Amino acid sequence: MKQLLLFIFATINLSLTVQTEEYTGTYVFYVKAQKGEIIDYKLHLNPDKTFLYTSYINNNTNEYHTKGKGTWTVDNKIIKFTTELTDLDKDHTLNFTGTTARVIKKSPRDTSDKVVPTALQFYKSEIRTIENLKLLLQE
Repeated sequence: MKQLLLFIFATINLSLTVQTEEYTGTYVFYVKAQKGEIIDYKLHLNPDKTFLYTSYINNNTNEYHTKGKGTWTVDNKIIKFTTELTDLDKDHTLNFTGTTARVIKKSPRDTSDKVVPTALQFYKSEIRTIENLKLLLQE
């Protein structure tokens, strides 16, 4: 019985580790316009289920830096973000609680030559600058 419980625990732990690795990485959106304006968003999904988000916007007259951090979980292929009060400070002011996203990538069943870059698509957020934002996985 003890061995069966150890096997079940190890299987669950391995499943969670594989699921985490499927989503971890750095997702980016970067645009530099001809007039010099810059938009730079980065989201780091860490294997320990924490995340760090940074955004930098320079419109030639003003610069904006915003950051957020917290934890993430996966439920039915939906990534759910949470920011605790302890995650908020003078540098990390964005509250991601209630924000959801999904990773978009080529289906393993798709055998065509079509290239589908892996991306993270935000769907729901109280942070208006990231709602519907699509970030590409940085290879």
